[in-house]
Amino acid sequence: MRKQNTALPAQSWLVLAMAGLLTACGGSNNDSSGSDSHDHDHDHAEAGGRLIYSLSGNDDTLKMFDQTVSSKKITGTAVAAKADAQLVLSNDGITLAMLEGSDLRIISSGLEHMTYADPHPHDVETLSAAAITNVDKVVATTDHFSVLKTDGTGLLLEAADGSEISGLSWSDIVYPTLALHGGQYLTFTANATTPANTDISVINADGSSGTNGLIWVRPNDGGYFAKSLTCTNGVNDAAQTEDFTVILCGDGTLRWLISDYETPVGHPAGDGVTIHVSQRYPATTDRREGETGEVTTGTTGFIENITHLTKTHHDDDVIAAWSADQVWMVNGHGDHPHRGNISTIVGADFGNIIALAATTDDDALAVLSDSGKIAVSRFEVKSSSNPVLKGSVEREQLGAEGNSWSSTNAKLLSGPYAFMIANSATQKLYQFDTHSAEDDYHLHTTYNDAAPSSISSAVFAHAIEAEHSDDDHDGHDH
Repeated sequence: MRKQNTALPAQSWLVLAMAGLLTACGGSNNDSSGSDSHDHDHDHAEAGGRLIYSLSGNDDTLKMFDQTVSSKKITGTAVAAKADAQLVLSNDGITLAMLEGSDLRIISSGLEHMTYADPHPHDVETLSAAAITNVDKVVATTDHFSVLKTDGTGLLLEAADGSEISGLSWSDIVYPTLALHGGQYLTFTANATTPANTDISVINADGSSGTNGLIWVRPNDGGYFAKSLTCTNGVNDAAQTEDFTVILCGDGTLRWLISDYETPVGHPAGDGVTIHVSQRYPATTDRREGETGEVTTGTTGFIENITHLTKTHHDDDVIAAWSADQVWMVNGHGDHPHRGNISTIVGADFGNIIALAATTDDDALAVLSDSGKIAVSRFEVKSSSNPVLKGSVEREQLGAEGNSWSSTNAKLLSGPYAFMIANSATQKLYQFDTHSAEDDYHLHTTYNDAAPSSISSAVFAHAIEAEHSDDDHDGHDH
């Protein structure tokens, strides 16, 4: 596990809310007008991050709230953007993919030198010489962007500059291909018998998958290689940590895959070989038989009716799976997953969950409701390897209840040590943060006139370091 500092690192704060990245607070030193700040000091230095967003319903430039400058005003950039452009942040937090209808461009946040000894920003600018056309969907995967085109073909781009990876392309796919550590890839294709279902396969760079497949399916005893997992009703979403992938199927169930697992001596797949692992859970008196890769709730059932996935930055490969009335955390442990139901984070009379975000440095989680309530708690993976909430849960009512709180109007973003919530309907921005890694989160500031009013899609760009534990895991069954 990563060791946390009691003093927060130099970082920035955000201006929106959509499940992204935000950072340390500016507190009473913020120069935005119309803000209500709590009367306490924060010892946070600001290195600089940028909230970058597109507008709903209007062609314009990308807008930006820039923490690399002292004025902290919302300004335009030199990058033109069509109405409702969708933004996807790279995994290192520096570049973003912008999908305008079916045209894709890669954008630099201008923050590539903010981690240097002499940190300095550059302009937000387009990196792509020309747009990639006929794009259906784009996702971030490892240090790449993966592209699904409207004709079912796919390609992989370098996230740093948008250049296409030569020699890599896919056809007949229905979801962007995900890169796995070890130079292999996770592809999504229509099931031959039931095309509405999706087969999920591990393949080599040349498209091969071995005689028996590359996914080791782990029952309670023994095991076998398989070509694919299958999602009923297609794939709605996927989330990845370094070695753990969770996939959200169209029927609201989950599939999991652990990559880069090195087998112990005596393993039926061989000694000391690196494999990709999933599992099929048999029926018991209390639980139906699971699909290969389906995630259990424990001994009595399977996690179902999920609508969203959110990656965290916890060293133990934790991914949040959630919907309006439930929050689960699933983590990869050795050759199997663990899970924890943390739905108690919301408390009584919370309303329906509309957004969830996780900090990038502090292992804290925030959920936002359609009644304008926020709940924040740190989390950990306990000695039994199950994710649980850690410490107190801080809850706050943000403004008046009512229909102004929806996933369209209210956006939740996060950074290293803070959460920001922007309500476009009321044009208010709320900042939730902490003094240090040992203090509770709290509502620090309400900005009454700083929040943008017509946000379509937003990211908070800042340097994100991927820090993972190298601790060995045991191989017990679950």
